[in-house]
Amino acid sequence: MAKYRMVMRDMDGRGVKRCRAYDMPQVDARDYWRNVTDVPCPAAGCDGAVLWHEAGYVPGYRICDVCGRHYLAKGTVEQPMLLRVGTRRG
Repeated sequence: MAKYRMVMRDMDGRGVKRCRAYDMPQVDARDYWRNVTDVPCPAAGCDGAVLWHEAGYVPGYRICDVCGRHYLAKGTVEQPMLLRVGTRRG
């Protein structure tokens, strides 16, 4: 499980709110998207993978294939991050 920190972000255009930010390990030093796609889910107790899921969502949207948690890819290639989107599960 990756540790998270609380950050303030406007995730949906309805104002700034607190959300969980998971700092992800760098998998590839040159390819940002490999650091935030097909990676282990950072949620406690989940053995799933965070998969690409932009169809019908915004660029950078990811969903865990096991627990159904929703994430938004942020950060940089040096410091990849996943932001938890709401409390939705699939």
